[in-house]
Amino acid sequence: MGGSGEYYARDVTDRRMRSNLTGVSSLAQTELSQSSVEREFLPKDRRLVCSARNPLVYIFDVTGSMGNLPKIIYDKWPGIVGQVAARNYLPDPEMSLSAVGDITSDRAPLQMADFAVLRNLDKNFKRIYFEGAGGLPDVESYEVAAYYYAYLCDMPKAENPICLFTGDEGFRERIYPDDLRNHFGGEHTSTTATTVFAELKKKFKGNVLLIHRHYPNENSNTRIVAEWRNVLGKDRVILLPRGTDGDLAIGDITLGVYAIVSGARTLTQYLEDMRTRPLDLGQGVEYEPQSPERIKQVKEALAPLAGFTPVAMKTAEPSTKSKSTDKAKPAKGKGEKSAPWKL
Repeated sequence: MGGSGEYYARDVTDRRMRSNLTGVSSLAQTELSQSSVEREFLPKDRRLVCSARNPLVYIFDVTGSMGNLPKIIYDKWPGIVGQVAARNYLPDPEMSLSAVGDITSDRAPLQMADFAVLRNLDKNFKRIYFEGAGGLPDVESYEVAAYYYAYLCDMPKAENPICLFTGDEGFRERIYPDDLRNHFGGEHTSTTATTVFAELKKKFKGNVLLIHRHYPNENSNTRIVAEWRNVLGKDRVILLPRGTDGDLAIGDITLGVYAIVSGARTLTQYLEDMRTRPLDLGQGVEYEPQSPERIKQVKEALAPLAGFTPVAMKTAEPSTKSKSTDKAKPAKGKGEKSAPWKL
């Protein structure tokens, strides 16, 4: 990815520190060793507020089926945020990290960190409890995490917000008020994942995406991908290449999502950025260019975003408006649905 120690508190960990079998560095194994849940990360009776112009939410699955991917993300993180800054992909960004598991079985199924500037995210990464458990096969509580950011997060100055999930499983369609009350406090009504994801997309101006790690059971994987495409859209589901080598592409793919969804680059332009970026750069490591194989992997993974229309282009107003168009606008607030919660 490239070091970025000049922007972040540490460099991307180079290959000499990573296991050939797992792709994880000894640093990540040591740093990500939180043994208990941080109470400050629990979402109950807590509302998040972000005043940045580009709020980012990164929700990643930390259950056992994800293998070493969450720790690889940590290894790659300095390169991701360093390149966001160096290439000016996203001006004025702040991010809330969120770790998700299963509310039916895990001790810490929902962990939400406050929004922070990108260069300071390590302090939150290191406080996340990587539980590594999970519940029944095929599902985790992504829909409940989505509910929190759809209804209990305020972004008053958001211009181009992005909510990115990284996970391998599906979600439960039915969401019960008791579960919401237990984890968030307040009063809630029954709802569905379909409704919640629709509200989340509205909140984030359509910028809700999933980087999907292949689920080991092929039949389940096909169903899971179809579920996500149904609620997010086919062009919002990015398939991570399989295996450890695919996991190691997470940095380039995640960065590509931010570059394209922000409107700073097209897919073609982002691939050109990759060609001018080193494959692996840590302290004392000799420069190597990005490999053709990695660029091909990323191009195929990000293909759904080839025709992506950024928020700035969606919201651009025509130069002239007819009076009839103005009169046709409904009154503000007319027909709006009330949120299914009350604090």
